[in-house]
Amino acid sequence: MKEVGPLIGKKLIPEELRDGEVNPKRTDANKVVPGKGLPKQQDALIAKQKNQGSFRNNKAPSLIFETNSSTVSPSDPSGAIGPNHFVSAKNSAFAIHDRNGNVLVPSTSLANIFPGETLGDPIVFYDSFADRFVITQFSDTPNGFLVAVCRGSDPVNDGWFTYRFNTGSFPDYTKFSIWSDGYYVTANKDQGQQMTSEVIFVIDREQMLAGANTTQMIGFPLPGARIGGFYSPASFNAIGNTLPPEGDAKIIYFQDDDWEGVSEDALKLWTINVDWVNPDQSTITEAEELTVSNGNITPFDSTFDGGSFANLPQPGTGGQDIDVLQGTVMYATNYRRFCDFNSVVLNFPVDIDTRPDSDNISAIRWYELRQNGDGQPWSVFQEGTYTSPDGKSAWCGSMAMDVFGNIGMGYTTMGTVDNGAGRDSFASIRYTGRLADDPLGTMTFAEETIAVGTDVDQTTRNRYGDYAQITVDPRDDQTFWHIAEYFENSGNNARNIVGVFKIAENVNNDVGVIRIDAPQDATFSAAEIITITIKNFGATTQSNIPVSYSINGGAAVNEIFTGTIAPGQIASFTFNTTANLTSGRVSLIEAETNLVGDVTPENNCANREANNLFLNDVGVISLVSPVSGGGISSAETITVLIRNYGGSVQSNIPVFYAIDGGEVISETFTGSIPVGESAEYTFTTTADLSAFDSYNFQIGTELTSDQDTANDIISRVVVHQLCAPTSDCLRFGDGLSSFVLSNISNRDIQCGNGYEDFTDLVINLDRSLGVYSLTVQAGFAEGDAEQLSLWIDLDDDAVFEDEELIISNEVISQENVDQTFLFSLPGDAPLGTHILRVRAGDTNTNSGARLNDPCGSMQFGTTHDYTVEIGENTNPNSDLTVLSQPNNQFLITMSDSNADDRLRLSIYSITGKTIVSNFVDKDANSRFTYLLDMSFASTGIYFVRLGSGKTGKSAKFSVN
Repeated sequence: MKEVGPLIGKKLIPEELRDGEVNPKRTDANKVVPGKGLPKQQDALIAKQKNQGSFRNNKAPSLIFETNSSTVSPSDPSGAIGPNHFVSAKNSAFAIHDRNGNVLVPSTSLANIFPGETLGDPIVFYDSFADRFVITQFSDTPNGFLVAVCRGSDPVNDGWFTYRFNTGSFPDYTKFSIWSDGYYVTANKDQGQQMTSEVIFVIDREQMLAGANTTQMIGFPLPGARIGGFYSPASFNAIGNTLPPEGDAKIIYFQDDDWEGVSEDALKLWTINVDWVNPDQSTITEAEELTVSNGNITPFDSTFDGGSFANLPQPGTGGQDIDVLQGTVMYATNYRRFCDFNSVVLNFPVDIDTRPDSDNISAIRWYELRQNGDGQPWSVFQEGTYTSPDGKSAWCGSMAMDVFGNIGMGYTTMGTVDNGAGRDSFASIRYTGRLADDPLGTMTFAEETIAVGTDVDQTTRNRYGDYAQITVDPRDDQTFWHIAEYFENSGNNARNIVGVFKIAENVNNDVGVIRIDAPQDATFSAAEIITITIKNFGATTQSNIPVSYSINGGAAVNEIFTGTIAPGQIASFTFNTTANLTSGRVSLIEAETNLVGDVTPENNCANREANNLFLNDVGVISLVSPVSGGGISSAETITVLIRNYGGSVQSNIPVFYAIDGGEVISETFTGSIPVGESAEYTFTTTADLSAFDSYNFQIGTELTSDQDTANDIISRVVVHQLCAPTSDCLRFGDGLSSFVLSNISNRDIQCGNGYEDFTDLVINLDRSLGVYSLTVQAGFAEGDAEQLSLWIDLDDDAVFEDEELIISNEVISQENVDQTFLFSLPGDAPLGTHILRVRAGDTNTNSGARLNDPCGSMQFGTTHDYTVEIGENTNPNSDLTVLSQPNNQFLITMSDSNADDRLRLSIYSITGKTIVSNFVDKDANSRFTYLLDMSFASTGIYFVRLGSGKTGKSAKFSVN
């Protein structure tokens, strides 16, 4: 954790536009089998929406304001409303407004919250259960994400706790959600390997809110996820007044029968249960599949243009087709608790264009799923396909449910150039909704407008969005605040606009319990006081309200709140009758109002689990330091985090650690830890962890009076691995901004903390060749000061020795200009995979000797690692071939060591329609391979192209 002070009174770093593509999607959509999926005709749910009858009107926005603008897209708009602030973000900046849309913090660099970090793709959300705002963005040093949690309720004045989390490979298109035991993160990561790689993450919400110096994160794969390309699952995001019980968090994603390996359209759910004390006991399981065959859902077509990201044509001739965001459960998947059920709403774009060779019209497939009680299965309560009037496309939806069960949905519309209706409608922001008792599967409110676009996207990309976001006002739990991107023909083209609207109709009589305030977790007695908070959701002042509570489903205790609550106000009530909570470790407290004539009984209640704590119970919950990485010493200090799980203050706590089953080091924490809080302890006895190895720690407490020994001891692993020295590459631009060698061209390298792990980039070298040329650029050059050195770890011992130094202190004489250095591989260089390290920096401040120390600290410069694959006498065949196999299967291959590591593969019909678009990765033998399933495609001639940009190879084949 790094603490960042208040924004008020701070000289803010202005936002900077980024050159080049903004956060490119890491692969195309899922592998498509042309002609395979259902429905073959029009989406069956469209008729229900169109025939639902007259639409409700008079729900115009109550407020519209712009948060920020940009010359590039996607601007990645994200924003959330709190009690007093609306916090928003775009790709590299954030802004804060008051509830009237007035600017409190103008659109300004994310580096004001994350010093030196502006990689972007931010997500903003408001945790109503903790009264905190959270802002996130990407991190690439190392790959991962950054999270900032406001230290209090005021994002302008209260400062931030900021954290960095490492995810290994890049976590593209992250989405964050709130659950009781953590903040859940989904990512488009490790495509094709999602069943074994960590692609879902949970970070410890409680520790982050407390500003703990270290916060745990647990990663999970997605077992049984039949995904081969870009994908965006979602975790349920809790909103409202009551958190769900801990555990049983849900991840959801759709499976389209257009995709290879998917037999029918489905919504698939997974269940995650986190164990923060013993993380290796955390689990993810396949929970449920809601499919066409089991009668839960209606077939849908979520595939546009064979999986490419250029789908919806913009009006006129000034812009290219833009991305419909296929493969995405749109943000956020909002979950709300009611008295007799739990509900979640979600949506994604579907293709409803029935014309041959055309995927130009999008609609929104939306769902409400319900659960009859905690731990019960989920089922589809209603589903619909929403179409925008006049033949316009509707996509990029975001939806949520208010306290009454009404649904609001914001989205983007655009007229399609060649479908006649809606012809000249640019991308615009609109919304609709439905009341809880309206006919199922229909949006019943007429389309309302937040902003009308007046131009095409002026960038040369096809990207749009990448998302929109709707949040519910915590003041009334009824009003929706929606933020999205549209385009204007003046000034900054891409603009982020907020529209505020309400679907709910005024009701007179409606009150409910919104939370149970007491008791908090403690060592309980037989006479615990029960205190609740009541809210008046209606338009009529209420008094003499019947209220009740029960314990573990037992007999209800009925009393009367005799006070008065004005419309929209809350009041506290304490029951005269106390509760006996001494039986068992956990008690479920349920409380509700019972007002006669209450219009919405579904929101009358709240419940909470109260934990009966042992009087004496402490344990270690994490190993604070050391952490895995480089630079671990022979005298490493050991720091642990101790938690008081019990019901009384604890002090003089015996603690211990042991490494690899060796000597037990026992010491005493002499401070005091209040109930439910934690404290760090650093041992006076250090440990020798200097060797590159994995070290298994056993750490724990040995309190003599401890009443629950199950949480006393935990195990953690620390890996001492390749050193990763950091330095300053931002202030003067020292170090490498471009690196080109053999088949790898890594340009526009962004400065992070001075170290970058590019080992996912594999450089192909042939030791039989005479000389290689390395071309680099540096952002600083002055005389002979800026120099470069390069090593290859030929013996693979994770140490860069002097005899492995290939380039030594070569001068970079010009800044931001390509400069080439020649080198040869040793004739006996071992074949196979090795690590290449390159360092560049200012030797006036670092000294040349320090630059040639591969792990030494530099004041100004960079250290980068790559992977090299050394071969010999490799002469690959670069022809593109299409080999026909039985049942219209086609094996597409090409070998080319000089090609990029990833090439785009496209399949075209004879009319030029794209029917498959995907990325193909080069294997260790410089070979590209793709198995194409055309068994469902029409008979005829097709074309395949494999390449990048304007270069590539093509071939023709036929389907019989």
